[in-house]
Amino acid sequence: MKVYPANAEDFTTREQWLTCAVEIIDSEIFPEITEEIPFRVSCSWPGGHGKKKGVAGQCWNPKMSADGVTEMFISPEESNEVEVLDTLVHENVHRHVGTECGHRGAFRKLALKVGLTGKMTSTVAGPELREKLVDLAERVGEYPHARLTPGQGKKQTTRMIKMQCPQCENIARQSRAAFVEFGLICGGCEVKMEPDDV
Repeated sequence: MKVYPANAEDFTTREQWLTCAVEIIDSEIFPEITEEIPFRVSCSWPGGHGKKKGVAGQCWNPKMSADGVTEMFISPEESNEVEVLDTLVHENVHRHVGTECGHRGAFRKLALKVGLTGKMTSTVAGPELREKLVDLAERVGEYPHARLTPGQGKKQTTRMIKMQCPQCENIARQSRAAFVEFGLICGGCEVKMEPDDV
């Protein structure tokens, strides 16, 4: 039996914490499954940089990996230990039954067996499983991660291009679409201005 770190300080990376959590989940929540399925688990954007809203985790088929390892990802939007563990259980079901069945058949059967409830595409831990996850969170300690929220910066709506007068070197900015449609005349010498990047 593996000995896990006693304190959160013993984990220097999120991946160490997540890997330890999956190993405990395997031994305590999936004890009847004895087949060793190699895995890696990381904190990353499921679906790509927060573009898939509400996606808490993702499991990739080992056929997609060059070394045949199942890859699991937990969204950096989540920082609550119990919620992260809940997502890990869901992704672990995919890992054990294979991703081919999606959220039906073997996935549904195992998910219900280990205590996941609700819509199968976005399961939640039932009362018994949640109790186990709360206990597990206390044993594993604090998740060494701070919540990351996408879309906080100001989104640029128009890309302005720098325009320059070839005669007096006056500078102005204009959208490329407006330049293509209308052009731009220098206010100082009334010469057609040109994009500075051409």
